[in-house]
Amino acid sequence: MNRRKLLQLIGLSLGFSATGCLGTDPPQDTESDQSENSSSGLDANAEAAQTPDPDHSIQIKNERSDPVNVTATVIQETTGETVHNQTYTIQPDATVTAYNTRQANPDSIEEFNVSVTANGSTDSFPLETDQCMGDLEAQVTESDGIDWLYAVC
Repeated sequence: MNRRKLLQLIGLSLGFSATGCLGTDPPQDTESDQSENSSSGLDANAEAAQTPDPDHSIQIKNERSDPVNVTATVIQETTGETVHNQTYTIQPDATVTAYNTRQANPDSIEEFNVSVTANGSTDSFPLETDQCMGDLEAQVTESDGIDWLYAVC
């Protein structure tokens, strides 16, 4: 076995043992506690998905080695209104905050369609103004065109 594989296996074993992923069963009396915790976690996520949060930034990052012209268009789906449409020249490894959904003053949970065009490639992403949805980042890349980075609960 070569040294690199041995070190990888040792690191993997230490990682599993540190996180408790190696073979010990939980005591029998805590199983009901675990099911209660998991269902309350689901309830918290469901509640977050039903709670309005108008503050979501939309960022664009240039991961290319050259400057790129990018057009960001944001449409508020409930009204059909284009609330943002602007072209940016973004330098390599730079990030621009194009828009924040709170600028449209959403009354409740609303859906926005975010569209980004760069170097002949266009992609869109739906963004909802709830607590479950995080901020949104469009990444302009050499190989894939446009990638989306986001978090949801």
